[in-house]
Amino acid sequence: MNITDEVREEILLTDDDHESERREYLCALVKCLGSISIEGGKSYLVLESKNRLPIITAATLIKELTDAEIEYGGGEGKGYYVKAEGADAAKIFACVSEGRSATDLGDTDGITSRTSAAAYARGAFLAGGSAYIPSEKVEEKSVGYHIEFMFFGEDAATAFADLLKRCELTAHISSKGNYFSVYAKSADAVSDILAFMGANESVLKTTSANVTRLANGNVNRKTNCVMANIDKSQENTMRQVEAIENLKESGEYDKLDEKLKETCEARLNNRDKTLGELAKIMGISKSGLNHRLVKITELGSETNGGRNKERRKGNK
Repeated sequence: MNITDEVREEILLTDDDHESERREYLCALVKCLGSISIEGGKSYLVLESKNRLPIITAATLIKELTDAEIEYGGGEGKGYYVKAEGADAAKIFACVSEGRSATDLGDTDGITSRTSAAAYARGAFLAGGSAYIPSEKVEEKSVGYHIEFMFFGEDAATAFADLLKRCELTAHISSKGNYFSVYAKSADAVSDILAFMGANESVLKTTSANVTRLANGNVNRKTNCVMANIDKSQENTMRQVEAIENLKESGEYDKLDEKLKETCEARLNNRDKTLGELAKIMGISKSGLNHRLVKITELGSETNGGRNKERRKGNK
């Protein structure tokens, strides 16, 4: 089940109280969505996305943190963008590059507080993140637990994975061409990263899915165990009935003592009953009945073996 949109909505509502946190949020957006373009001999910083939320957020943060003039556009089936020319682009770079090189906005070494690290993670997720949890509906196919952040270039992905590690969060890196994914797949790791970003409602949803999955797993294991016991019981009953029939056909049945004969008749008349149910009908202990049935099965098997030997001799 894709919960990406829910997580995005949640992290938009998160208040970043300090300017340093809002700056790191914007830095991640610029790093993940930004590029430099040349138009008519002029250079521009352009942030582009198919999704409106990261562009709106970037535009809002640029207005709050700088006096840069920007152009905003898109929609009507097209992607969304924020564009800043020359000097205005430089103002944005100056804002987000504090503590890092303007040419390396993916550098996270200068992020020393957990709150600023969380703000950077929110920006990275809003720009190109995704999150999935197993569906609670049994009939609905779903991927497992998964959260990822996409970066262009290995250095930025490695720096972000290191940032998460410094915050005691588990993540791995995989490559998809020139893009690199920083991801986590276990229920606990996904929940921890969601909580780190402030997506608490999504954490609850993840926890609920995990509880449901574990409960369903326990039910399936119990069902399989019950079915295995039923199959074993039916198989035992079939062997017992076959042994009794062998004894009767061979004439050995009449040689049995009364208790074994009583057990044979009870089994033949109650083939659908379990060992415990049959013991209750006969008024004896379950272990006592089992002892009798084992004896009957052994005698019936011996009788059948002897009859088979006689048939082989007669065929020679």
